[in-house]
Amino acid sequence: MTGHSARAFDAGPLRITHTLTIFANPLIANRPKPDDPNVRTVKPGEAAPSEGDWKTLYFLPGVHDIGVGFHVHANRNYYIPGDAVVHGTMSNHGRWNDGHNIRIFGYGVLSGSKIAHPNFASPKPTEAKLHDPIHIVGATNTSVEGITLADSAHHSLMLVSGYEPEAPTDMRWLKIFTWRANGDGINPFGNGLIEDCFIRTQDDSTYVNGRGIRRVTYWNDYNGSTFVLSALPNRKIVVEECDVIYARAGWNNWSGGRLFNMRGEGKGLCGEGVVFRNIRVEDPRPTLQHFMIAMQGLKPYSDPSQRKRGAGDASGILFHNIEIAASSVLGEPEVLWGAADAQIRNLTFDNVTIGGKKITSLDHFKHNEHVKNIRFK
Repeated sequence: MTGHSARAFDAGPLRITHTLTIFANPLIANRPKPDDPNVRTVKPGEAAPSEGDWKTLYFLPGVHDIGVGFHVHANRNYYIPGDAVVHGTMSNHGRWNDGHNIRIFGYGVLSGSKIAHPNFASPKPTEAKLHDPIHIVGATNTSVEGITLADSAHHSLMLVSGYEPEAPTDMRWLKIFTWRANGDGINPFGNGLIEDCFIRTQDDSTYVNGRGIRRVTYWNDYNGSTFVLSALPNRKIVVEECDVIYARAGWNNWSGGRLFNMRGEGKGLCGEGVVFRNIRVEDPRPTLQHFMIAMQGLKPYSDPSQRKRGAGDASGILFHNIEIAASSVLGEPEVLWGAADAQIRNLTFDNVTIGGKKITSLDHFKHNEHVKNIRFK
């Protein structure tokens, strides 16, 4: 889906190198036309309407600014073509009955480059989530497709809904580039399916929940985890065919970062039916360990008196065909760390390799007495 290469720019005595990332996207079937019935076009510089007698809002080629918290509504489409850049954020302002049947799509850009992080905005927003590029609650039969989310001021994509597979929430062919604190990638909540995306984040990339994650390419720059496990469900979900091309961190003795991270957060039984398969980490110099499945804090990474997951075991997770190019360059050990009321049990590691060597026993992990019945194949 993606290619990546370096491009150097002449800066006098310095030579600055940036990445050039190239994407190949599928054609959008039945994309709207400006003169279609029920289409309202928006010219650059024109105020985009939130209400009106239209079904699809079409941002014409050029640069637009919709401001913070542009109000989106149920049963409407928002089209950003590849030659349009839209500055601002989109929200349905917490209205649970106004988040269904929304489609935001196209190959254009939704940019947060003009928006401050909520902690530094003046005036500060009434809610930090107004600075999320897209935040929609009650997001059933809702999708975000194709667009690029660039320079997110806060969590990039939040489509909030409980598990309702008959009314799906879908995110596909997205490109996400963030560099600020809290510039997370995607939280699918209970109902989201994430597929065929590219996610480059300074903070956490994805939370494992919803209806699945597949064919996603990850680039973790500095601070975040690829797969955050704190909201892991206790039902079937498959995460598969994903690639991590860069796995770096700015420091090591803290609870964040890593490939698989249960960082002493959340509560309740989890893991039964959860499958991670065909996951590849190609970075030859990853900063940290890849497994930090910790139900409570452990030093030197976090204080157990301050970080503790609520009661409920993690059980039944399958890791299958996980191919990791190298161990932590800092020599950090892989971790399985349970708690008395939140044990780790019945996990299966089937063909999991790090640096070409298969993990064959619990001795590979730093672990405690609350880790039980771990199987290796």
